[in-house]
Amino acid sequence: MQNDLSQRERNQRDTWNAIHEVAYDLARREGLAAATADAIAARAGVSRRTLFNYFPTKEDAILGSRLPTVPDETVETFVNSHADDLTRVVRLLVAVLRTSLPEEQSLRRREILKHHPGLRSRIGQLLTEVEQAVGNVLRERSGPGSGDHLAPTAGDSGTLQTLLMLSGAITKHAFSRHHEDEAQPLETCLEDSIALFRKVVDETR
Repeated sequence: MQNDLSQRERNQRDTWNAIHEVAYDLARREGLAAATADAIAARAGVSRRTLFNYFPTKEDAILGSRLPTVPDETVETFVNSHADDLTRVVRLLVAVLRTSLPEEQSLRRREILKHHPGLRSRIGQLLTEVEQAVGNVLRERSGPGSGDHLAPTAGDSGTLQTLLMLSGAITKHAFSRHHEDEAQPLETCLEDSIALFRKVVDETR
């Protein structure tokens, strides 16, 4: 909750928001070429160094995106889930993806991507980093003595990689559908995408 934030955390949040607002507005009104790191920093009233302390790239400042993280509670939810492995990994991917692409900026991202589709390459890079972060969790949780209950066949590296790739494809499919139809809840899109991919795999055996 906002009331639980320290003054330092509130200041950091406000600075992050201010830089993002400026970067987004500059790119939207004047184009990506005008939205240089120096121009964003100057209009936000911060140094170039501060800009990159808050955002890995100027594209992240425009998109309102961050490097993905894997919170402890997210791993705990994954470990304690009794769903099948595919569903567990899809939900883990979504949770980590949300740390990189916050829901609060989703409408703005849709808008800016319509005008500057070149920014999709940065989204793709972030998705790759999300998959790498989740892959690390899977390897840790399926190792000897991990205490996890991944399916026995998911313990070898080849199967884990395949599970991750399939889960990534499902996640991208669900987000694409959600992006096309904002009225469709993401949860519904996820369930539909998981069911569709299972159906395709079953029918092509």
